[in-house]
Amino acid sequence: MYKYQPLPPVSKTGRTPPFTRILTLFPSTSPPSPSPDDSEPFHGTLAITNLESTQPYEALSYTWGTADPEIYIWLDDLPLPIKPNLAAALHFLRPSPGQPPRRLWIDALCIDQSSLEERSRQVQYMRLVYKYCQRVIAWIGLKQESEATEVAFEAGKVLSDVSRLVADLRKDAAAMEDGVVRDVVGNALGGLPEGALLNLQKLFDREYFHRTWVVQEIAVANVAVVKSEELEMSFFDLVSTLLFVFGNRPGGKIETNTSLDVWYLIFTRQSGAHSGHVRLTEIPGSLGPLLDLLEQMRAFKATDLRDKIYSVLGICDEGLQPITTRTHITQRSDRWLRGLTTAITGVQNFVNERNPDLGWGIPAALKPDYTRPVPEVYTGLAKFLISKMPMFLDVLSYVQHRTTPTPDDPYPSWVPKWFETKSVTVFRGGDFTAGICTPPLGDFFQSRIQRAFSSPIPGTLIMDGFHVGVVHRVSNVMNFGSDGHSKTEAVQRAWTELLPNMPFPGANGSRYITGEPLDGAFCKALSVHPVGAVVGHVMSNSMDGFHFSASASEMNRQIATGISDAAVGAFLSGLAGEGDEVLSAESEKARVTFRNAVGVYCYGRRAFLTREGHLGIGPPVMQEGDEVVVLFRGRMPYVLRRGPTHHVFLGDCYVCDDNIMRGLVTESVRHGRGGPPAGLYEIR
Repeated sequence: MYKYQPLPPVSKTGRTPPFTRILTLFPSTSPPSPSPDDSEPFHGTLAITNLESTQPYEALSYTWGTADPEIYIWLDDLPLPIKPNLAAALHFLRPSPGQPPRRLWIDALCIDQSSLEERSRQVQYMRLVYKYCQRVIAWIGLKQESEATEVAFEAGKVLSDVSRLVADLRKDAAAMEDGVVRDVVGNALGGLPEGALLNLQKLFDREYFHRTWVVQEIAVANVAVVKSEELEMSFFDLVSTLLFVFGNRPGGKIETNTSLDVWYLIFTRQSGAHSGHVRLTEIPGSLGPLLDLLEQMRAFKATDLRDKIYSVLGICDEGLQPITTRTHITQRSDRWLRGLTTAITGVQNFVNERNPDLGWGIPAALKPDYTRPVPEVYTGLAKFLISKMPMFLDVLSYVQHRTTPTPDDPYPSWVPKWFETKSVTVFRGGDFTAGICTPPLGDFFQSRIQRAFSSPIPGTLIMDGFHVGVVHRVSNVMNFGSDGHSKTEAVQRAWTELLPNMPFPGANGSRYITGEPLDGAFCKALSVHPVGAVVGHVMSNSMDGFHFSASASEMNRQIATGISDAAVGAFLSGLAGEGDEVLSAESEKARVTFRNAVGVYCYGRRAFLTREGHLGIGPPVMQEGDEVVVLFRGRMPYVLRRGPTHHVFLGDCYVCDDNIMRGLVTESVRHGRGGPPAGLYEIR
């Protein structure tokens, strides 16, 4: 069997180039067969090379598959087993007789997969492999009759041309108002062969588009093509068709935070077609903050669970510029700190671009290490995200327990399991400041978060905060369809479960603890006032159905509050059979906005009522008797379960009370101006 020659060792003092191996794939000796099953044996050589000075090469992006190796590639006349999907790709990549050999980088061959140390080392500069190559070849597998792959590729090429035309037309406000864009799209879709869109949808359902590592491989590529046997087209042209393919699915919308959202995000970055749906970042080459990408990529699959984290480090803010992201908020408050950060970042980039193996300035939590146990990798990342400045607890909002945490779980209850698929939509915590004083920098110096990990018991998080209430009633987990009627019924059921024997709407004129009508407060709780209404408003006005982020902070809070109040009012009026005929269209649009908000934030959650009278929505594992608290430095309130010696973290929640959600209660508590007493919470 083939034995790998070790890579040159990493220098402890001098510069170590980014070494890897390149495969030279020899041509076939006879005309290639159209079927990979009839392929002659593969032959080639592996040579160690410096990525920065090597000859041109192509990089293969593909999925390994779960099938056992059945075929060999002969390297220096010694066999090395390869999996069937790679064998199929090599069959259609191998040069024909008389053509020159082909230089390729393929992870399964160019990395010694039996060496954990080498895997950790190579992953640190995986970004460079795909950045320096001539082009990336995205192999999506063999053609499938069931999806008419040829028809799908042809439709993709037509729609990519339409996509470019639409992008130009959208710059013209008159064209938008006159419906020219809709006419162009309608004509293009009408001219496609029957079933073409369905075939494109099936193409995007392939395993390739749902594997975690391929995202970075495409995101950093200068040129990328998608290939299935002899079929080939620009990868970015293909993903540009997502607008049309999924905008014309039954229901007209694509679920947010799916793997296809991420592919469309990459397309907008590559093409420069930014829109209000895309969360911008100032870091060159980044697709956004680490937390955003980890959440968006929950739907992606990885054989090694550590790769759910390691695969995004080369395309996120924290992975590319860890020093900048450690101080990106506080530096804006201090000109001297901003200048110092810029200088340090420049030195770090200079060193790491020339010696990626040293990783100077990169925290241990952001360095790939396959020798660490998976729970340790996930816990270490959560600790880093909490302890980095400005020490906000944003990572806690990404905990999504499907079942109640147990003592024998190797993961602390406050650590997100990024390998589990999304169960609920994350609250946009940037719009709330429940546990944050203003200004943030001043609050940082008052905070005692430095002792968060001071406990001798591993996996313990110690936080200061205050008690909001004890859960008195909870609804069933809210599940519903995509239609408005289903969402309306879900709202009515939740009301009955929390407030039995009270009419809805109306509630006999009962008032909420804030003084507003009880039914209005209930609807605000379920629509996450005012953020949910902003999201619902954007969705109802979106032509494409893709929605990456929307927040009340992107518009005047007064306007956002007005949208939310109008949406709640229209929904309640509709239930009561009220409404002016002249305004019926506008009222229906407001009701759609409310139902969209409910659809985004309530699905998979429970509504709750505390003994103190607060309404809200929280995690699916919460139950009566759980405690709602505010932890200092956390943007959202949290739900904890008290145990004999510690608390268990269940998830974050929204409480219908502006004084709590906007941090006014925290201001009073922290500055001694009244409010509930502060306490210490030990969470495991």
